[in-house]
Amino acid sequence: MINKVRYFLFALLILFVGLVGHAQNARELEQRVGKLQEDIKTSQKLLKKTSQNKETTLKEVELLQAQIKQRDDLIATYNKQLDNLNKSTKAYKSDINKLQNDLEKSRQEYAELLTISYRNRNNINNLLFIFSSEDFNQAIRRMRYIQQFQDLLKHKMTEIDDTKSDIKKRIDQNDADKKRIEALKADQNKEREALNKDKKSLNDKVAKLKKQEKNIKNEIAQKEKETKSLQSKIKKLIEEEVSKRKANATVDTKLSATFESNKGRLPWPVEKGVVTKKYGNNPHPTQSKVVVFNNGIDISTEQGSTALCVFDGQVSTVFNTGLTNVVMVRHGLYFTLYANLDKVFVKSGDKVKTGQKLGLIHTGATDNVTTLHFEVWNDKNNTNPEKWLK
Repeated sequence: MINKVRYFLFALLILFVGLVGHAQNARELEQRVGKLQEDIKTSQKLLKKTSQNKETTLKEVELLQAQIKQRDDLIATYNKQLDNLNKSTKAYKSDINKLQNDLEKSRQEYAELLTISYRNRNNINNLLFIFSSEDFNQAIRRMRYIQQFQDLLKHKMTEIDDTKSDIKKRIDQNDADKKRIEALKADQNKEREALNKDKKSLNDKVAKLKKQEKNIKNEIAQKEKETKSLQSKIKKLIEEEVSKRKANATVDTKLSATFESNKGRLPWPVEKGVVTKKYGNNPHPTQSKVVVFNNGIDISTEQGSTALCVFDGQVSTVFNTGLTNVVMVRHGLYFTLYANLDKVFVKSGDKVKTGQKLGLIHTGATDNVTTLHFEVWNDKNNTNPEKWLK
């Protein structure tokens, strides 16, 4: 008996955990859809701004590539939602069949109890049944029997009503899920159409850019030169910071630990934006043999946007690259770097807080694109910033 109870409780626990997990997964997917839809809106807004130029630019192509990736992710998320809903409708169908069988069984049991009650109505409903007892104890037992029988009738009736209610709830939820499936399929088809249009537009723009091959190669060479110069300076500055720290033997270990514990939960360094260049190797949109390594990520955002500090720390240094400015913030053993800034609002040595504005992000004169370059360093090693951001 004890083993049966344990087994029942264990099965109940597994069912509860499964239901909670399913609900959490559904919420997470819904949040993911909302985030991707918001990102696509941002991409469209930025693309509209860049498309005002007469000539196609690399930034426009990068934004379009980012939007295509967002649409692919959104379609994949829709697929996950559809899989979950199809599993739910299948489970509801099984539940409804089981509940209907339980209902039929309860009705049969209730009918049998009514038959017994009818056959014994003269005894049960007559006080003589109690008064004819041989002794007081027998009278008490008969009274209890009558009460228990009446309670059993009420219990069965309640059981029938509850089962009917459960069946209705599952049918209603099943119908709601079916409608949700149809709506998701419509959204998915709409997104596929938009994706195909984006891909065609991308192909057209890449074809136009290929006609400007000479200019593009010159632009690549110039960009590589600027990037190498910037990265060389950043590396040197970080090495100097590390050397100073070792010489002074001072480091805020608590801040380092807190920063590290927030990996994957740091706020974005812009209010709204789209990652147009990821960390690591990035193939060039038109030059198949050209691959550019990125020490951080490039986030395209709206004109007039500011760079936001992702965590509490102290401004390690502010320097000018010749065209724009860079702010580096120290968080114990970690550094975050914000490049391509016009006006800077902080100076070296300033204590900064999470979300504090560090500077105005530069907008390109030719492409009208506002892009922040963002990096995260662990001591002398640079890491993928997207793994740190939520």
